[in-house]
Amino acid sequence: MSLIKTLSAYNAALVHPSVRGDTLMAARHRAFIAPRLFGSLIALAALPVYVIMRGPPGALEVAVFAWLAAPILIGFFLSRTGMYERAHVLYASALTGLVTLVAAQTGGIGSFAAIWLVIVPLEASLSASRRVVVVAATLALAAAGLLSAFDFGGWWPLLPPARDSGALAALGVVSASLYASGLALGAQSLARANLGLREAEEDRYRLLARNMTDVITRHGRNGIVLFLSPAAESLFGASLDDLRGHGLFDRIHVADRPAYLKALADAALSGEQCSAEFRIRADRANPADPEAHHAVTFIWIEMRCRPLGLATKMNAATPPQSREVVAVLRDVTGRKEQERVLAEARALAETISSPR
Repeated sequence: MSLIKTLSAYNAALVHPSVRGDTLMAARHRAFIAPRLFGSLIALAALPVYVIMRGPPGALEVAVFAWLAAPILIGFFLSRTGMYERAHVLYASALTGLVTLVAAQTGGIGSFAAIWLVIVPLEASLSASRRVVVVAATLALAAAGLLSAFDFGGWWPLLPPARDSGALAALGVVSASLYASGLALGAQSLARANLGLREAEEDRYRLLARNMTDVITRHGRNGIVLFLSPAAESLFGASLDDLRGHGLFDRIHVADRPAYLKALADAALSGEQCSAEFRIRADRANPADPEAHHAVTFIWIEMRCRPLGLATKMNAATPPQSREVVAVLRDVTGRKEQERVLAEARALAETISSPR
C-alpha cells in the first residue's frame, strides 16, 4: 500500500505547476502521465526476460521496444510544459506510427495490429478536446488508408517480414489488454475527480443557502418557482413545497402582483437586472403561544432578479420569454416602516408649520 501511495505522490509531483490549482485539469494530467510512464517502464523492464526467452530480437521487435520510450518522453514533455493537448497529439502520432509499422510487417490492413487504430481516437477522447479527437481520428484514418494502399498495390514493407508473427500477436494481445486497463483506470480517475468536484460544489452551495438570511429563488416561465433556498421557510412561515410552483405568487398582495411579474418578465426579456418591491403574506407564530395558529401578516419584500446563465450559448439561444430567472428576496419591512414613520412626521411638521 505504501508503494502505491509513493507512486501516486510521484505522479502528482509531475503535474505542471500551472494546473496544480485546477483540480480537474490536474486529474487529467495525472491520468495522462501515470499509465504511460509506469506502463512503459514495466514493459522495458520485461525486455531482458523477453530476450532470454526468445533470443536476440528482430528488427521489428527492436522497433516496438524502442517505441516504449516515446510515452515516457511525452509524459515528461507534459510535466515540463503543461501543454496537455499537444501531448495528446504527440502520443496519438507516435501510437499511429507504431501500429502502422507493425501492421505493415504482419499482414497489412488484415493484421492483428490494425485494430489498434481504433484505440487512437478513443484514447484521444479522454483529453476532452474536440481538436485532439479530430487530429487523432485523421491520423488513424490516414494510417488505415495507407495500409489498404499497401495491400491493394502489393508494395513490400521497408523491413523484412517478422520472423514469428505468432509471438508478436501474443505480445499485441497482452499489450492491448494492459493499455485498455490503463485507459479504463484513467477514465475512472477522471470520473471520480468530476464527481468529487460536483459534490464539493453542491456542498458549498448548500452551506451558502442554509446560512443566508436572504431567499434565493429560481423562476421558470410565467414566474413559476422552480427552486427556493431554505431561508424561505422561516421568512414566509411555509414549507418549501407549498411555495414552489405558484405558491409564492398566491401569497403576494393582489395589488402588488403586476409589479412582481413585470420585474421577472423584464429581466428575462432585457437580460439585465431588475427589481421590485411588493407585499407578501407571511405566517408568523406567536412567541407567547407557539401552539396557537400562525398570525397572518404582510411583509415587504425587495426582489432583485436577473436571467440565469445568460452568458452561456444555450441560454443565449433560448427565447427570452422562456429564460429562467434567478432572484434574491430580502425582507425590507423595517425599512418601509421607517419610511412610513418619517413620511408621517414630515407631513405632521408641514401641517404645523403651514400658516393658518
